[in-house]
Amino acid sequence: MKNTFMLLLLLIFAGFASAQVNMLYPVDASLASGATVQVGSVFPGQEFELIFSDNSGNSFEWDTLEIDKSSFPSSWSILGIERTASSLVARIKVPRAAQLNVYNINVSLSSSSEPSIVESINARVVVKEGLLAVTFARKSEDVSVVGQDIEYTLTLSNSSIGNHSVVVSSTLPSNWFSDKEILVKPNSVEEITLKVNPKIYGQRAFVFTVASVEKNLVVSTFNSDLKVRPTLKGKFAAPLSGMPFFSFALIPFGLVNSYLSLVLPA
Repeated sequence: MKNTFMLLLLLIFAGFASAQVNMLYPVDASLASGATVQVGSVFPGQEFELIFSDNSGNSFEWDTLEIDKSSFPSSWSILGIERTASSLVARIKVPRAAQLNVYNINVSLSSSSEPSIVESINARVVVKEGLLAVTFARKSEDVSVVGQDIEYTLTLSNSSIGNHSVVVSSTLPSNWFSDKEILVKPNSVEEITLKVNPKIYGQRAFVFTVASVEKNLVVSTFNSDLKVRPTLKGKFAAPLSGMPFFSFALIPFGLVNSYLSLVLPA
């Protein structure tokens, strides 16, 4: 009877001696104390989050998250640690000058109601390049007309565990295409339609550029050509609003159009 009672006490104390560590992001996993978990990849200059449930699996909740400074890369930044309604979140910034390598971040959870219980895990993060894939495709016909949108499909694939912001610009006039900033969420693919609206007719080569906001550099370019036919009205009015952009040989033709635009109704 005495042995049974002692065994029961041991089981009770064993249950309170350890608690669960439930990671919610970047991976969804229940971890034993001391475990190492591969959380994913980031690139230099990126921010990411480590999110844990406040559920300890016992009668108390985790209310404190700490990162062991001895395991934390010296040039990295902890942007903040906060507690939400049901989780604990650490926001971390990787510097642009970070070395491409594998890093272990030791994270511990504790509770003010059970200060003797502290559980920790190691989050393994890979810093690498090549986590954003960019592709362009032209959707519209090869030949368009003045004032008609020419569409391109831009596909952005982010295989990192952090958000990635990019700016899409072009060598075209700003009233033909305006720069766009796009946020690509972690481990996701964004497909965006880009619209170019030519204002005058002719043929013109141009370049799309995709630049990373976090990395502050160009990650991809795309070369394309515009072949734009005039509308009847646009053809007569062109010399009054700007010469066709593709050839000086069209100047005599443009002068004739100028004369016609003055004597013919629009």
